[in-house]
Amino acid sequence: MPLSNKARRYIEKNRSKSASRIARDLNLDSADVRSYMDELSRSESGADAASTGAGTGVHKAAISGRKANADAGSRGRSSTGISAGTDSRYGSGSGSGSDSGSGARSGSSGSGPGPGGARKALFFSIMLSIPVLFFVFLELGLRWGNYRGNLDLFIYPQIFRGEYVLPNPGFTGRYFFATTTNPTPSNDTFLANKPDNGFRIFVIGGSSAAGYPYGYNGTFSRVMKDMLQDVMPDKVVEVVNVATAAINTYTLFDQVDELLAHHPDAIMIYSGHNEYYGALGVGSAERLGSNPAFVRLYLRLQRLRTFMLIRDGVVRLTALFSPKPADNDDRIRTLMERVVAERSIPLDSKLYERGKRQLESNLGAITRKFNAKDVPVFIGSLTSNLKDHHPFESVSLDNHPPADEVYTRAQAALAAGNQDEALELFTYAKDLDALRFRAPTAFNDVIRELTESTGNVYVPVDETFLENSEDGIIGFDLMLEHLHPNRRGYFLMGTAYFEALRDADFLGRRADLSRLQPYETYFERMHMSEFDERVAWHRVQTLTNSWPFVSLPDPMGYPRGYRLQGLADSLAFQVVNSPLRWDEAKVFFGERLRLEGRHDEALAEYFGLIRDQPANDSPYIFAARIYLSRNDFNSARPLLESALNLLTSAHGWNNCSLR
Repeated sequence: MPLSNKARRYIEKNRSKSASRIARDLNLDSADVRSYMDELSRSESGADAASTGAGTGVHKAAISGRKANADAGSRGRSSTGISAGTDSRYGSGSGSGSDSGSGARSGSSGSGPGPGGARKALFFSIMLSIPVLFFVFLELGLRWGNYRGNLDLFIYPQIFRGEYVLPNPGFTGRYFFATTTNPTPSNDTFLANKPDNGFRIFVIGGSSAAGYPYGYNGTFSRVMKDMLQDVMPDKVVEVVNVATAAINTYTLFDQVDELLAHHPDAIMIYSGHNEYYGALGVGSAERLGSNPAFVRLYLRLQRLRTFMLIRDGVVRLTALFSPKPADNDDRIRTLMERVVAERSIPLDSKLYERGKRQLESNLGAITRKFNAKDVPVFIGSLTSNLKDHHPFESVSLDNHPPADEVYTRAQAALAAGNQDEALELFTYAKDLDALRFRAPTAFNDVIRELTESTGNVYVPVDETFLENSEDGIIGFDLMLEHLHPNRRGYFLMGTAYFEALRDADFLGRRADLSRLQPYETYFERMHMSEFDERVAWHRVQTLTNSWPFVSLPDPMGYPRGYRLQGLADSLAFQVVNSPLRWDEAKVFFGERLRLEGRHDEALAEYFGLIRDQPANDSPYIFAARIYLSRNDFNSARPLLESALNLLTSAHGWNNCSLR
């Protein structure tokens, strides 16, 4: 019995079923169904049926035969032998091979999807493109609206007309999403276009690398720059400090590409104290996990404003369900307290080991990227207050004694004159301190092994401090609190990095060491005045009168209960506790000193401003006025010439700060 067109179409669509099943569905004889299915199989198995004319003819003849049986009562046949009522899927053109591609189910090579398949593909393409286009336009809109502001590592201030570059004060917004106030880098400037005789070094790290609590002229990077300028007079020496407080090696890794874009000759790293509690660290309030590779991937993604929008939304949503008590408000807590999530990380614990792996993994990734561009990396060993700082957190462990017990034994050994034993015990007490604000000794082992295995340079900062400390044990003679150096300490750091460069033959650059001045000259050239020391003192007071130095701050203590002691102290207090800027205070104080006839003290303030802001003409003029009042024209002339050059150059600026 001939099969109807409807039956054929059903068979073609359901060929995966058995012939008997299809016959039952259509109420047909299974032999007829099986016969038609065999014909379909034979027609599709023809070798290259669509690519040769012969194959096409055989295929069309087979189809024509089937159509003739099915439509014997029709009014006529087409010229090809195919019924005029044939399903359009088989084609209706001439029998030439050129039309063979129209058989959608013929299996011929080169056939494309039929109209139904094309429509389906278009539908799915449109459906997939809708979310993609949504996020593309969302990203463009967020960038156009400047969501989160400029987060680049460097900016090009209009005042410099594109000639000079400056670290971006807001770049740390990339990393801090659970705190409301973020640390900022220095205002070191450098040329947008590096000259052929340029020697450019970037300094990266945490608060110690940034010179806390001094900042400005108290950084070790400026000590190193002073020395390099003297021994390399034919070079344009640029030492740019990009370090900021509360960051760790995750942040440093994120900076690498932007640093490389400015063609550094060397990188100086001093980082590790913040490895646990710095942004994204394993013990930090800003943490994302303990897998360094995952966190580094996150750092790449957070360059997208859409990603940051989602991140900020998650943070705000989380904050709704975990509100902070009023007494823990970010406005009154120190940065140290705000970044801590894990207050106890015992020695050899899982979290302790994760911190070590984090440091090793990130430093390895950092050095590989720099070394791939032939940029050497100098990494300093980490130093801290051993003798005069009691452990923050003492815990009892099965395999280690409590930190405070070991610290007491160290004090007794020192009192008995056993310096070697005391040093060993003080170091052990630091390593046992479960509140990880001071890097453990194991971190220096990681740094040493990494630099040796990668051909980079180990800078013996800790060793330099030990050699220059009283009793050979670091204490308040070189430290201000638990780990930040005093002025003498930062000077020693600068000499350590300079000597590491010297021992590396200044990376092949010509240097005249006979021009190097006695080290004490460079200590004086830091131009740190009484006012600067008072600023540092007030910052340390803010820090040490809060957790973890005290368990419960005294509400009537510092700063509320503090009594000001003179103009320098009053101005310093305002710089730390009010919006008064450091440079504004120095100008005001310098002028008061000048009016009081205290010219040498006034010059100290002005030379400090010149050292910090060499592109600002104002302090040159202020200093020159004092020399002119003394009829010291030889000293005034170079200052006035410098001011004139700045006033007429593209990179001079006629205000007192970029901040």
